[in-house]
Amino acid sequence: MRSTWRTPQLWTRLVLRRRSHFADLKYAQLYLLNSGTLPIDIHITLPEDVDENEIEGVSDLLRGQISRFRSFDLRVRIRDELEGFIYFIAKDRPAPLLESLELRVQECTPCDTVVGFVSLLDAFTPAPCLTCVEIQGWPFLEPFPQLSNITSLTIDSMTLDCVKIHQVIAFLCSTPSLEHFVYKGHGISNHTIRNLNDPRVQVVHLPNLVTVDVTAPGSGGDVLCHINAPALRDARLDGFCLHNFKTWERVPNESLTQIVFLLSTRSRNLRRLTLEHTEFLETPGGFETIFDDLSFPQLEEVLLIATDITDEALMKGARRNLGLKRLELRYCDGVMGTGFLEFVQRRGSDFSLSLQHCGNLNITQEEIEAISEMIKVEGIHEDIEWVQ
Repeated sequence: MRSTWRTPQLWTRLVLRRRSHFADLKYAQLYLLNSGTLPIDIHITLPEDVDENEIEGVSDLLRGQISRFRSFDLRVRIRDELEGFIYFIAKDRPAPLLESLELRVQECTPCDTVVGFVSLLDAFTPAPCLTCVEIQGWPFLEPFPQLSNITSLTIDSMTLDCVKIHQVIAFLCSTPSLEHFVYKGHGISNHTIRNLNDPRVQVVHLPNLVTVDVTAPGSGGDVLCHINAPALRDARLDGFCLHNFKTWERVPNESLTQIVFLLSTRSRNLRRLTLEHTEFLETPGGFETIFDDLSFPQLEEVLLIATDITDEALMKGARRNLGLKRLELRYCDGVMGTGFLEFVQRRGSDFSLSLQHCGNLNITQEEIEAISEMIKVEGIHEDIEWVQ
């Protein structure tokens, strides 16, 4: 037990998530004291039974330690609580050791008095070591904070109607060193921009971006269209809408075709492309571009999940992009069997094919066994209708 008290490294992770942690400051004080002068990681989850007016004690205590923060993870119920915490702890305070900042709000409510992201503008400033940021996506107030060292950015669980795409793009302009970008949202945005010549939006150049993961019906495609990332290696676009799925209008055909075309011209080093819950509407359409080694000369892996890929599109791609190493098809009901059979016949033994939940497959067991001798075949699901 004495060795624990004398080992400051064991006290550098402070987790505050119970009412007692806010009512009695001795718990937090013990960790801050025993960790000595070492960098500390702070994780706060505001309990249901703690009100916003009860956070001042913890906030004052942490405000004096912000120069030691290595990471700060804050999870609250509503936006007002987040703004209150950040104001009390970090307003006009430098965070010289801060590497990771994660701010999450459980829900947006009509009673919120804060209508924009106010706190980040003058909090944790400066933070020269900050490289990883995960934030909610309500309106950003200008001027945007300069995040020149950020390499990882996540804008997650947003109410898309609150965010205008040109604001997201303008925010990305403040992150020139960005390497990994995740943009996720629920519902359909009313602020989509289909015109690349729209004067409100510029194309942001992100020379170091290597991965982008976008889940947002409509607006997610707009974000991708306005990013120029020559070093991009992994791109994922998911158009799934959680709410009211049956009446949701998928990403427009011209938009998705444009996205793929722009990726092929701007991101020539792309190695992996994932499309989920998207439609080209007129197939083979953009699939010709995807499987064209002139458009994507470095592409090695394609994942198509709940898309409208068809046998025709696969047959047209059979003679193209022979450098492709892996094709994964999930929930693609337009694939019957003849298309991927022809597609794989020209692939080498290092090629991998994964089939899962493609409910209209109509192939024989002998055909599967035959292609299994040529390539790697994975995930042949029980719902395949074997032809005798």
